[in-house]
Amino acid sequence: MKILIVKSSSMGDIIHALPVAHDIRKALPDAQIDWLAEESFQAIPTLAPAVRRVHVTAFRRWRKSILSERTRSEVSALKAAMRGEHYDVVLDIQGLMRSALAAKWAGVPVTGYSRSTVREPLASFAYAKTLDLPASLGAVRRYRLAAAQTLGYEIDETNPVFGLRATAEPVAEPRSSTVAFAVNTSRDEKLWPEANWIEFGRMLERSGHPIDLYWGNAEEEARVKRVAAALSNARVLPRAGLDRVAASLARAQAVVGVDTGLAHLAAALGRPSVGIFVSTPIEVLHLVGDGPVESLGGVNCMPSVEDVSAALSRVTAGTGSPISF
Repeated sequence: MKILIVKSSSMGDIIHALPVAHDIRKALPDAQIDWLAEESFQAIPTLAPAVRRVHVTAFRRWRKSILSERTRSEVSALKAAMRGEHYDVVLDIQGLMRSALAAKWAGVPVTGYSRSTVREPLASFAYAKTLDLPASLGAVRRYRLAAAQTLGYEIDETNPVFGLRATAEPVAEPRSSTVAFAVNTSRDEKLWPEANWIEFGRMLERSGHPIDLYWGNAEEEARVKRVAAALSNARVLPRAGLDRVAASLARAQAVVGVDTGLAHLAAALGRPSVGIFVSTPIEVLHLVGDGPVESLGGVNCMPSVEDVSAALSRVTAGTGSPISF
């Protein structure tokens, strides 16, 4: 059986969908699993060993020059590649108009969410089969149930497995006992104050833990440089592809981050992780991973430095390298 999973963005959402690949491989060992992802995130599905091939969309770029020769050529090539696979099942777990459109390019009937549960209701008209799975189920559980109901198998709802492998070259030479900071996020209301990062970083440095910081654009670079400048053993890593970032995160002793793709990626990679949520309902969206994780805060709830340090001690307590303050 040849299966195409359509989950193109955002980074955290793709990560939360990756247990689907593990579930399918476990239930249907001979299945071929391919993925459709936006070009910015195409490295993420490749971390799942069960994913054979990633088809790439570029809607964020295409819409800026929708009639250009390059756009037409890339869309045509993608359609041909998808149709050439002759998929048995195409499952759109993104639920947007653009994902439904791209799913139909495979040339076979598409399964997706029902009109009452899909994110963009018009997308449901593109589906030959629909699933009544509301977003209130939580991202990971919803995606897993969508695949299970479509393909006819049962899942262990208490135990999502990512099973990711980060085999690329790390961004920088790994350092022993490093704690990675995912300081940046896409929206300012999800940020934790820089003063808190600095205070927490100094506590870690007194405990003998160097700190690595990541960034993706000029504003984020400036932010992590301000934090690093106030610390004695922190380094700002160079910007790199997500495959290399994943390899570096996988080697960290622990990761602390706000509600951002890198924090979700670290948790999925099995690293002891603490998530700091200040504007997201953690009842619906929180860290999920193959290792120990905790999610703190919630809507209008700002975790303190003491909250975060205590959580980091808890998630590392059962590892071979506990962190204490």
